[in-house]
Amino acid sequence: MRQLATLVVWCAFFGIIIGQNRLDNSWVVNFKNIGGQLLTFTGDSLNIQEIMAPNVNTYEALACISDSFGNLLFYTNNCTIFDKNHQIMEGGEGMNPGQIQTYWCTVNPFANPNDNSVIILPQPGTQQVYQVFHWDYEAFNVGQPGGSQFAPLHLYHTTVDMSENNGLGKVVSMNNLIIDDTLNSCALQAVRHANGRDWWVLAPEFNGNCYYKVLLGPTGVSMHGIQCIGSPWGRYGSGSALFTNDGTKYVRSSIEYGLNVFDFDRCSGQLSNPKHIPIGPQGSFLLNCMTLSPSGRFAYYHTLKDIYQYDLEAADIGASKTLVATYDGFVSLNQTDFYKSQLAPDGKIYINSFGPVYHMHVIDYPDSPGVACTVRQHAIELPNYHFAAMPNYPNYRLGNASGVCDTILSNTNWEPNAPVEVLFYPNPFSTELQVKLTTLEYVSPVFVLYDLYGRVVKIASLTDSNTLIPVLELPPGLYVWTLRLNEKTLQTGKLVKH
Repeated sequence: MRQLATLVVWCAFFGIIIGQNRLDNSWVVNFKNIGGQLLTFTGDSLNIQEIMAPNVNTYEALACISDSFGNLLFYTNNCTIFDKNHQIMEGGEGMNPGQIQTYWCTVNPFANPNDNSVIILPQPGTQQVYQVFHWDYEAFNVGQPGGSQFAPLHLYHTTVDMSENNGLGKVVSMNNLIIDDTLNSCALQAVRHANGRDWWVLAPEFNGNCYYKVLLGPTGVSMHGIQCIGSPWGRYGSGSALFTNDGTKYVRSSIEYGLNVFDFDRCSGQLSNPKHIPIGPQGSFLLNCMTLSPSGRFAYYHTLKDIYQYDLEAADIGASKTLVATYDGFVSLNQTDFYKSQLAPDGKIYINSFGPVYHMHVIDYPDSPGVACTVRQHAIELPNYHFAAMPNYPNYRLGNASGVCDTILSNTNWEPNAPVEVLFYPNPFSTELQVKLTTLEYVSPVFVLYDLYGRVVKIASLTDSNTLIPVLELPPGLYVWTLRLNEKTLQTGKLVKH
């Protein structure tokens, strides 16, 4: 029986490691009293289903999350969190408290005016808990010389537990403050840590060249400093920010502040080797967006009128600029120009329009150079009109980087002199837990136990080969444990309490 329980625990654990590969398969766009659509990607196929959700608006900010099989779990417009049935999730109202944000969310029907302002990440070490990172959009310097300015002033995280309400989920903690500072809009992004488990979240500072770094791990959310590097970004955010699919580069773009390419270290979270490529003259406030090809080689930058391709591997990135499409004038209720774009799970790039239209554009082969990428304008017909909103996704499929820093089960960059074997009795446990080390040549390895919200519930220094840990006060459920030495993770796994 004990062996069976252990097998179940480890199967669940490995499911976490390898199963999170279709979390971006379902996209929801909807407008109150009008309707919308659910776009579902399965392999190379796209299925479009009409939906009617009279309480849902997804105009600008948007993030969606699916389970490992691609089934929609929940989504948010950075005002409210909605379940898979398009109903307000329990506890899901009231994101981003503030005067302007509240107005946009409750009075003005266009929801959050700040795209790429929300992103959903799975909590490391769990299968049911998700962290929603989101920032507001508020006024500051009101009444001061130079006039009022507008920007995100706070970065928050909100916790969703999908084990609640028979799988419909519940917001168990909302608006947990991470950063209290002016930030640069349209640029909230995340990438998986090199260990294949944790997540880096980057938040650019307002009017400068500094980047806040946040880490999401089994213990929760923690700040990892701020780095100032590269060209300064002006007071107005706009544009886009993305990581390449392999996580090795971070790219920001704006017609005014150019194309900015950095190398990124998934281990340390450090940016390096900045490159600045001018795009347009200062003061060019055209609506614009940027998306990266699946390999990360090509950046597709577009205004409402034109789509350009840049080769990020070229010796002269600026000289590689190639016009691959110009808006052909097609009208579908309104002009089907180019507004927001997003790389989809099928390897294609989808582009919507600034105004309500019944069509979307698609780039079929984004890893092909020049016009061979094949931009098909107004190629996707929708049952209801759509505009503005595109989901903000990281690459959920990115795994660990072999040979570097704190991998899932052991650290491949650092080896102890003998293997560490750890046993737990009983498992599942109830009132106490005995931790037995079959080898103990190290000085006090540390046993850390987390609940499914990533909170530390027990810490014990294992100074003997057998350590008895009282756990009577812990509620029944699934727990994640790690064995650490000198900030190195020796082993990680799961335990169950009756």
